[in-house]
Amino acid sequence: MEKEIYALQYKVEKDHWWFVARLRIFLRYLDVKMPASPSAKLLDVGCGTGAVAEALAERYDAHGIDSSPDAVAFCRERGLANMNVGLLADVSESGSFDMLTFFDVMEHVADDARLLRDAHRLLKPGGSVLITVPAFPSLWSRHDEVLHHQRRYTRSHLRSLVQGAGFQIRHLTFFNTLLFPVAVVRRSVAKLSGSSAGNDLQIPGRLVNTALRTIFAAERHVLPYISLPFGLSLLCWGEKRSS
Repeated sequence: MEKEIYALQYKVEKDHWWFVARLRIFLRYLDVKMPASPSAKLLDVGCGTGAVAEALAERYDAHGIDSSPDAVAFCRERGLANMNVGLLADVSESGSFDMLTFFDVMEHVADDARLLRDAHRLLKPGGSVLITVPAFPSLWSRHDEVLHHQRRYTRSHLRSLVQGAGFQIRHLTFFNTLLFPVAVVRRSVAKLSGSSAGNDLQIPGRLVNTALRTIFAAERHVLPYISLPFGLSLLCWGEKRSS
């Protein structure tokens, strides 16, 4: 992404409804699946400007990596010392991590299968990956282009990739389900009219921002336990087999 996108993300991600609600969902999911442990070594791949990594560092021995020096510089502004510039393929600590997280990262990478194979190499036996990606190729929009996405995923595509890298899937679900109808209508209208769907990084008015955050974040209460049938994103929990 361009430097100005990182700067805007750093500015808004503590207040924008999507970032705030998404983080609440992630933390609740991890509370259920991998309770906080200072000894659990976690690598946040594509750590971006660090809002998620900052929260993870309060629960785990959290490290991060991102290919963008600009992104890592923003992490450092948050006081995160264990965030480094680089590629996952260059990390040499094979078999040393308890978990790798890929929060909206794989859609940016040309060889997403290679990325998951590298994750498998770095995990301890029984270690986990937690992945989120945008769903439904039919929802491709100008926003995907601005963020340099290379694809959106189907459920079967993501399942095949994760299993192909040697992981056993423990949970696979859509999320951002409650707002899905609104997003579909909004993007369909934009396509038909030939206009942009708008800048999704702009914070809406206070009441709208609060309402959207509350609706989206409500999914955190059910997401760790069920598989939702549709949504704007997919979430996958995979485990490296012990043998």
